[in-house]
Amino acid sequence: MALPLAYVPIAGASNPVLVARVGGLSLDLDVEAVPSGGADRIELPEPAAEYVASFKEELERTVSMRFRLVCRGRADYDALAYVGATNEILRSLLRLDRDSLDLAYSIDYRLGLPDHVPALRLTDLIASHYAWRYGEPPVELGESIVLRVRRIATLGDLPQPFLDVSREALVHVAGKSVIALARVFMEGDAEKAEKIIEFVNGLWYSVYGLRVPCGEPPSTYVPGLRGVYCVELGLSPRISSF
Repeated sequence: MALPLAYVPIAGASNPVLVARVGGLSLDLDVEAVPSGGADRIELPEPAAEYVASFKEELERTVSMRFRLVCRGRADYDALAYVGATNEILRSLLRLDRDSLDLAYSIDYRLGLPDHVPALRLTDLIASHYAWRYGEPPVELGESIVLRVRRIATLGDLPQPFLDVSREALVHVAGKSVIALARVFMEGDAEKAEKIIEFVNGLWYSVYGLRVPCGEPPSTYVPGLRGVYCVELGLSPRISSF
């Protein structure tokens, strides 16, 4: 499982996303996509069900292929439910590789989904933590830091930003924060990683007015498909067996 860390969504900005592999998250999906007629059955929590249905319509239109979709399941994090289900559709009907993911990215953006959602798609192809930015190759960050979700809870819809920050230096700071976190992930410095996450919590407060911390420290915010989640994390350096 994976979460986008240190990513603060800002309208009009395309910042990098750090996708961290984590333990302690639940994702249970059963997906069947076959080229045939018949009624679809999509039994997922909202808004994941709505976005999966929209993805199906866009994919059918793009590749000129009709298919029947049966999809059911649950997830602690709705963005993973959407990405997991739609990646499985690609795997069943086409193939799951960088080319098919490019197609999926274009659909994600037509659906109005921000960068952290397509960034999660590569979790099926990359086993380690990685940094992703639209239009650029991903950067694998290794597995020197181990993360576990102690608790995740949805806090409802993402509030409106306090300010129009799309053209402000805050966008640059948010992007630099992701780059800094990627660097310490490669170094395996869990203590520094926690400090950067605390700094990003200040950005969440500055942009959206979300209180800091949101739970027992270390905790942070993670954007979903529409809403925002509070996540309590455990971070530690990986202990080598040599």
